[in-house]
Amino acid sequence: MPNHPEYPIYRSNEMLNEEFPFKIEIRTPSAMNRVLHAHEHLQLCYLMSGSCLHWAVGRQFVLTKGDLFSIPPFQEHRLEPREDMDFVMIQVDFMPQAVNENFRDIAHMQTFLDFAYIRPLLSEADLMPKMTLPAATQSIVETVLESLLAEWREREEGYRLAIKAELLKLLVIAGRQYKRFTQTQSQNERQKVALHREAFYEAIDYMQSHYDEDLHLDEVAARALMAPSYFSNMLKLVKGKSYIELLSAIRVQASMELLADTDLTITEIATRVGYNHISHFNRTFKRHTGITPGDYRKHQA
Repeated sequence: MPNHPEYPIYRSNEMLNEEFPFKIEIRTPSAMNRVLHAHEHLQLCYLMSGSCLHWAVGRQFVLTKGDLFSIPPFQEHRLEPREDMDFVMIQVDFMPQAVNENFRDIAHMQTFLDFAYIRPLLSEADLMPKMTLPAATQSIVETVLESLLAEWREREEGYRLAIKAELLKLLVIAGRQYKRFTQTQSQNERQKVALHREAFYEAIDYMQSHYDEDLHLDEVAARALMAPSYFSNMLKLVKGKSYIELLSAIRVQASMELLADTDLTITEIATRVGYNHISHFNRTFKRHTGITPGDYRKHQA
């Protein structure tokens, strides 16, 4: 997940359009990335036909028709064809903002979060980073993917709205299917996924209760059982903000309450909410609110 010299990490602004960070492609043995790599965005893949090999979390997995799997941000992986076997795979790449605020509801759907962002990170032998969809669900998913492909290729007026709608449908299907899938898991498997999910939310709670301290991304990410870059990306998904953005927002909110309810000086308030330099506090406050701390206090009088 962090930057490793042995494989490239593709940034979202290199791979996707910043204004609409989405794309969908067809992968075959002649059109695939066999180099070990990682990327900043989320990738959902579905095997339409055939079979291939997927290397992830340091292990090799056999994929067959009907398999749906996710590749979360910063996870190293690569595809490899199986001898004398063809395959067709649909690959969907996107950042959460591709579906704008609609993604906020999906981000809080526990089953989708577990399937797409948490479970693939667990490398234990009994946790396969994929789901084999039942026949009826395969038909639905394939229809959604075909619609996404058509909208992406033709790009007629309104295609972005159409893609957002179909993408949301795909994510909901994945979340619902994972909920059914977990019923076949052992209690031990479910506990492993739940442990990582709970650690993530506990790290957020820690930020909200210790914002006045000298917090560092590495320290908070360790509490979340995640690499720093991955933790910050998860925050962007769930909270709509990176680590720095979220911490700043928490501190500014606390300072607003102190400005309105106390007679503390602005310098004292800056220190209380975790800023060592008044100039940094003033810049951050204005960036979040549009006005200076002094002006905010005047408006509360």
